[in-house]
Amino acid sequence: MPRHDPSEKTKSDIIQTTVRFVREKGWENVKVEDVVKELGVTRGAFYHYFKSREELISAVTDHIFLEHNPFVLAMNKKGLNALEKFRFAMKANLTFNLENAEFTNAVIWSMTNPAVFRSEFYSQVNTVSPYAERLLIEGNEDGSISVDYPKQTAQVLIMLSSMWINPAIFQVPYQEFCDKVSFAKYLCESIGVPIIDDEIEDLLTQFHKSFS
Repeated sequence: MPRHDPSEKTKSDIIQTTVRFVREKGWENVKVEDVVKELGVTRGAFYHYFKSREELISAVTDHIFLEHNPFVLAMNKKGLNALEKFRFAMKANLTFNLENAEFTNAVIWSMTNPAVFRSEFYSQVNTVSPYAERLLIEGNEDGSISVDYPKQTAQVLIMLSSMWINPAIFQVPYQEFCDKVSFAKYLCESIGVPIIDDEIEDLLTQFHKSFS
């Protein structure tokens, strides 16, 4: 049995090392044996914290999001209503991805792996969506947003932005991508959450170009 690690430092070291390996060579080339060898720990120690490589992927995905959580940044902005905070979060996230294109590219293209895609899917629903839900509820209260089902709406919006518009998962020509963005804007407006403005449209098209 591995020694109990009350500070969970080993778990943190495993996640940090995996993030570095993903930056260097992409998910496809990250192996459990490489991580434990780099840290000088046993496979038993690894499996004390993560039951599988897929569980590690989920932990790393959550770590990356929480380390640069655009919703927390938005919620701390003063003088903005909920809709403006939602737009701020989207812009912050897209800008971060564009400024860290090499790393973002490694993560996004790895999502063609079914295990990574599944992990990302659950991360978006269970980790990211609750932040969006809080803003939708706040928007109902301040009048900037009007939705009847904030939890379900949040999940759909996050999946729409992280999966359906993702140029690595659905590789389409530029004009078709622009049509998808236009439809997403129309859909958001139709359900009472007009979050896609001109600046976000521009960032999305830049995002497509950077990963095409």
